[in-house]
Amino acid sequence: MYCVKCGVELADSEKKCPLCGTQVYHPDIVPAEAEGPYPPFQNTAEVLNPRGVLFVLTVLFLIIAAICLLCDWNLSGSRIVWSGYVTGALVLIYVTVVLPYWFRRPSPAVFVPCDFLALGLYLFYINSALGGRWFFTFALPLVAGAAIITTAVAVLSYYIRRGYLFIWSGACILGGVYTVGIEILINITFGVREKLIWSPYPFLALFMIGVMLLVIALVRPLRESLHKKFFL
Repeated sequence: MYCVKCGVELADSEKKCPLCGTQVYHPDIVPAEAEGPYPPFQNTAEVLNPRGVLFVLTVLFLIIAAICLLCDWNLSGSRIVWSGYVTGALVLIYVTVVLPYWFRRPSPAVFVPCDFLALGLYLFYINSALGGRWFFTFALPLVAGAAIITTAVAVLSYYIRRGYLFIWSGACILGGVYTVGIEILINITFGVREKLIWSPYPFLALFMIGVMLLVIALVRPLRESLHKKFFL
């Protein structure tokens, strides 16, 4: 007896093909009630406890941060010179990558703002350590704007099952406005120039993409046609 799909030879006791999983069917042969030619698969691999993995990662982050701080303290004459940047980066990575996995169902409404809050605090530390004056006029507005746009898109995409085209249409338009805001803040904070040079190009591209997605979302025949071809 042979598999009707892949053609592999089967034993009379086989209920399905061991190669492709196709159910065995032959109108003239009744499968014999016997043990299969292969022993049943038993998954004996141990399942890792995610809490244990997260605990190990947390300890590793703490060890690396502590070693950096101690080395900097001893080598720099009881001062913190460079280890603050490393520790801040480790905290930022931990909050962004590891912290959400401590919770069973992490909500983007909570953790996305937390990620940007950690980023803002890290930039504030860099600004303070270097004696800069760019945080409140440049970094803070950019981080706040990115946090609002990203949180809105993440929350709407997570809790709303439909309307993705409307969500991403608004995200593209706001992203275009955001690029213009970046150049304006650069010009104001660092005195680069008095007019917009590069930001109108990404703004125009993102704005046109956003309008296109909005038209697709509003015109049902067009949306259905694209859904059949591109699963939009």
